[in-house]
Amino acid sequence: MADDTHGPGNGLLYALLGALCVVVAGGGYYIYRNNQDLPSVPQAVQLPSPAPEHAAPAGRSADQLAQARSAITDARRLAARGDFSGAETALQGADRIVPGFAETATARREIADLRTTRGDARRDRADQRRDATHVATLVDAARKAIARRDYAAADRALDEAERIDAHDPAVVRTRNELLEAAARPGPRDQR
Repeated sequence: MADDTHGPGNGLLYALLGALCVVVAGGGYYIYRNNQDLPSVPQAVQLPSPAPEHAAPAGRSADQLAQARSAITDARRLAARGDFSGAETALQGADRIVPGFAETATARREIADLRTTRGDARRDRADQRRDATHVATLVDAARKAIARRDYAAADRALDEAERIDAHDPAVVRTRNELLEAAARPGPRDQR
């Protein structure tokens, strides 16, 4: 048997391998030449560190920063007492002293959150007082209706009071009074 390593298809294979070697060698030489033309680059390049979040804008003196921080402290104190317009005035003063100060923006967001929280709580208390007053009025109307033996009117008033606060002790007591009064025989029932 003859070893046929020089067949007609192998020439094409050798030509492709040779061309690939030329391309790789040429690419390496190209990269080598381009690196020679560049100026030397130091191995460790020092990048500037990012500015901290509370950094003041450049060019502000320590006195200006102290004044702005004092105004911000005043604003927080005023907001804690519920004086939100005074707090905003203090923050505007801080903005005039150091425009674009990150601490001023942070304080403004905190005060806005506090204002929202306090406003919601104040509205909730007002709603509770209004509901309690309305329930008391309905309970009073139901008791008067029970006294005049108008059980249907008493039932309507108590139904409305139960929609507002079914667990109110006065509503529960009055509902029991209505049930007892309706179960008792009245003057007409005795005849």
